[in-house]
Amino acid sequence: MAYEAILFDLDGTLVDSNQLILETFRQTVDRHFPEKTKPTTHMVDYIGPPLKESFRDFTDDPMMIETMIDTYREVYQTIEFDYIRLFPNVIETLQTLKKLNVPVAVVTTKFRESAWPSMHRFGIDQLTDALITLDDVTRHKPHPEPVHKALKALKKTNAVMVGDNLSDIQAGKRAGIATAAVSWSIHKDKLKQEKPDHWINDMTDVIRLIK
Repeated sequence: MAYEAILFDLDGTLVDSNQLILETFRQTVDRHFPEKTKPTTHMVDYIGPPLKESFRDFTDDPMMIETMIDTYREVYQTIEFDYIRLFPNVIETLQTLKKLNVPVAVVTTKFRESAWPSMHRFGIDQLTDALITLDDVTRHKPHPEPVHKALKALKKTNAVMVGDNLSDIQAGKRAGIATAAVSWSIHKDKLKQEKPDHWINDMTDVIRLIK
């Protein structure tokens, strides 16, 4: 089946920010709860969920959670471009989709302030038609609201949600659209259990979904 629009998650799907997120998370926890700091590699489960949800593992104090979010943003912005990279063939694929007039949206659990710098640095902003962030919704992935917002922005219903996280696949399914998981996900084993409609082994595989 060919699709008329593509929805992408950002981190872990288009942008290889896994090490950046892990290091930022580690430094944030180390600053506020040094006794609870774990090795960076043990924080993989914190890649994907919104920060507010993740930081509840360390404190129930709403004000402290907001402080930790501020710290996270500060650290993230300081070290972002020392760590962040694009996955192979991302720009080439987005350029091809643009030439084929296939509308594209990025649907992320980041705030716009955090998502925009990497999108702009790599030129993703110039090759996509919509950006749905935490600022734009009341309920984040895996709830279908962000996907519904993206579809409305693109004025399409026949689309596929491409992501690296369980929440991406679940949100797509709950919104009633097809789903595709990227094989380079660090959550690959969990994704298999969710049974996405497609697997993407190289970003250029996305092109065959719309042909």
